[in-house]
Amino acid sequence: MTVHPIDLHFRETPEIIAAFLVVGPDGLVLVETGPGSTLPQLLTGIAELGFSPSDVRDVFVTHIHLDHAGAAGWWAQENGSTIYVHPKGARHLIDPSRLMESARMVYGDLMDTLWGDMIPAPEERVRILEDNETVSVAGLDFTALNTPGHARHHHAYAVEDAIFTGDVAGARLPECDYLSVTSAPPQFDPDAYFASIERLKKADPARLFLTHFGEVTDVAVHLDDYRENVDLASTFVRDRLNEGMDADALQIAYQAFQMEIAFRSGLPPEDWNRYQQANPTSMCADGIRLYWEKQSENPK
Repeated sequence: MTVHPIDLHFRETPEIIAAFLVVGPDGLVLVETGPGSTLPQLLTGIAELGFSPSDVRDVFVTHIHLDHAGAAGWWAQENGSTIYVHPKGARHLIDPSRLMESARMVYGDLMDTLWGDMIPAPEERVRILEDNETVSVAGLDFTALNTPGHARHHHAYAVEDAIFTGDVAGARLPECDYLSVTSAPPQFDPDAYFASIERLKKADPARLFLTHFGEVTDVAVHLDDYRENVDLASTFVRDRLNEGMDADALQIAYQAFQMEIAFRSGLPPEDWNRYQQANPTSMCADGIRLYWEKQSENPK
C-alpha cells in the first residue's frame, strides 16, 4: 500500500487540509474528499500523481463535516464512486440540504467561497459501514472504527499498519509539535474523545494519517499528548464558565490559552495563522462551551 497525501490548498493555504490517494494492489482508494471548493485542486493532485479520477471507484469519508466530505456527492454522482460512511452520516450525504443550511447560517456570504457546493450522493452509491466492519477494496482491507468525541458520526479507518484518523487525533501541521484540539460544535464530548483515543492506541498502528495534516509516525507520543491536550482544553473552558465568563470573552481567553501552549511547544508565530485556518480557536471554544452548557442543563 502506498499513501499519497494530496494538499487541497484550502483558502490558498498549504498543508492544512489533506485528502489521501491510496494505491493498493488492485486499484485506487480515496480517503476524504475535502470541501467542494477544493475539488479542482484534488483532481489536479490526482492527475499529477499520474492517475485519473475515473480510476477511483471507492471513497471513504471519516465524517460529514464539509472540510472532510463536502465533495463526496460529486464523487458519487459524477464519478460513480461508492462512498463509505458512518451510519449516522449517510443521510446527510444523500440529502445535504440541512447540513448546508446550517453551515450557511454560520458562514453567511463566505459560505460559497469557503466550502463551495455539496451535491447529493445517489443513495445506491452510499455504503454504510458499521463499527468494526471490514470491506475489501483495491486489494486492501479497510476496517471502520467508531470514534466519537469530535463528532458522533465519526469513523477512523484502519488498513494494514495505518489508521486514517479524520479529526479524532487532532490537528498537527507538518514539522510542528503543537496539537490543536478539534472541537467544533455541536458534538464535542471529552469522555467519548478519551475512549476513542485509547482505541487508536490499542490498535497500535505504525502510522496515523491526519486530515489536518499528513502522516504521523510517533504514534504513541502523539496520542498521549493529544489526550492531555483534550483534557486541558475541556477543563479550561469548564473552569471559565464556572467563573461566569460569557461566550465572547471565552473565545478570546481560549485563543490566548492555546497560543501559550502552541508557542511553548516551539511553534513559529507565522504558523499560528495556518492552524487558525485549519481549526479556528473561536469555533473550538464554542464546541467545548456547548458541551459543558448541556451538561449543566442535563447533569448525568
